[in-house]
Amino acid sequence: MKVIKIAQVPPPTVQADSKIKEAIPKMGSQCGCGLAVLDGETLVGSLSRDDVMLRVVAAGLDVEATKVSEVMVPAESVTTDTEAKDALKAMLGSGKCFLGVVDKDGSLKGWLALCHLFREREEDLTHQLDSLASYMAADGPGG
Repeated sequence: MKVIKIAQVPPPTVQADSKIKEAIPKMGSQCGCGLAVLDGETLVGSLSRDDVMLRVVAAGLDVEATKVSEVMVPAESVTTDTEAKDALKAMLGSGKCFLGVVDKDGSLKGWLALCHLFREREEDLTHQLDSLASYMAADGPGG
């Protein structure tokens, strides 16, 4: 399955020059523990709850004065035609919990979180298990 089918569309975004205090309420969206950070229309980074806790709160920074660009993580992305299994491998390999989903021109089209991929994989495995159970039940004892 292509990642664009399971990504959050439209993506949750915040501008890089926004203050952390403005970004925090936006993290309440679906799988809302991270945001795509934009400079205008260009994806430049990501901001997660962990980034806020570790780089702002724990560091004693002021949420009303600190800009998102000061604590964000550089952006990583996949294209809209990337397969979900490939995106999962990339995320697990890099330790990233979020990826922007961009089109061939680099425009942000969606936001992919590990929870989206796990949910999609769970649905696929549940379907396979149900099919196997139906097959076994229909066959009966002794084949």
